[in-house]
Amino acid sequence: MKSKLNIALVLSNAPLAYPIPPLNQGGTEKAMYDLAEELVRKGHQVTVFAAKGSTGSANIIEYPSSVTEEKIGSYVARKLPPGVDIINDFTFSSSVKRRKLPIPTVSTHQCPIGLFTSKSIYPSRKMLAQVGKKKGYTVYNGIDPGEIAFSDRKQDYLLFIGRVIREKGVMEAIQVAESTGHRLMIAGPIKDDKLYREEIEPKLRQNPRIQYVGAVSGKEKLDLFQNAKCMLFPILWEEPFGLVMIEAMAAGTPVLAFNRGSVGEVMACFPQLICHSVKEMATKVGRADFPSPQELRQYVEKHYSREAMATGYLRIYRKLIGRSGRRRPKAGD
Repeated sequence: MKSKLNIALVLSNAPLAYPIPPLNQGGTEKAMYDLAEELVRKGHQVTVFAAKGSTGSANIIEYPSSVTEEKIGSYVARKLPPGVDIINDFTFSSSVKRRKLPIPTVSTHQCPIGLFTSKSIYPSRKMLAQVGKKKGYTVYNGIDPGEIAFSDRKQDYLLFIGRVIREKGVMEAIQVAESTGHRLMIAGPIKDDKLYREEIEPKLRQNPRIQYVGAVSGKEKLDLFQNAKCMLFPILWEEPFGLVMIEAMAAGTPVLAFNRGSVGEVMACFPQLICHSVKEMATKVGRADFPSPQELRQYVEKHYSREAMATGYLRIYRKLIGRSGRRRPKAGD
């Protein structure tokens, strides 16, 4: 068996980041929370630096409000428990990596910002190539499918879930619903007030079949995933990963997505669900020629579980620890 590791995971502090586990937003926080939980389950010693109010199975060190982004590196250096083998920096600015502590440090970039080096981890090969210039590693994000309610019986509505901003394709989702006559549920926090007020609200008034249900979490969010006929993901930017795609598929719900960012990788086994225009997406909604809910669920369980994610991270951790000369990982698993 390989030796157990002593791992420190570091997030940004509020207001840039949310406490873990996040509620209705926070993809970086969700990925790191699931990683921490799985590492603990595997028997590793895990310390998490995160915003006040965070909970979980790991040893959590909450930041004081005075610890701003640029101070995180020095704060972690002071508060780091003894015996840490490796630090995984999830901060948005790579604050700990910039500190150059004498402990092997790797950064994870869930957004296209930070300090990109050969010791960086990206959630898709597309992001590794575009942002990391092919230097670093790829580990896909994972979830616990057991936390996602599954159903093979769907209702006749389409779902858009995500931050309400133009880049996420909310207006394209509305166009698909309008052209097909389907109900559309829009869920997520409003991050562009002008877009919502000037373009989305008029659509809601004109068409009662289009509804905005707000920022959702918990059972309400899971119910939306579970019961939707289809989730629309018409992104207009290079999405680094897109957790909602695997959450929807884990619920047995097909995803129709524009071929941007990680979509080609995440949807690799279902190329028939990838679209290149609103017209094509609307046509596919009308045809409803989707994989079975069971196929979608099994796909996520096989490729995008948090166990698979943790295994990928551990492989990188052991490689970097071995290179540093601090500790030799044992053979086996």
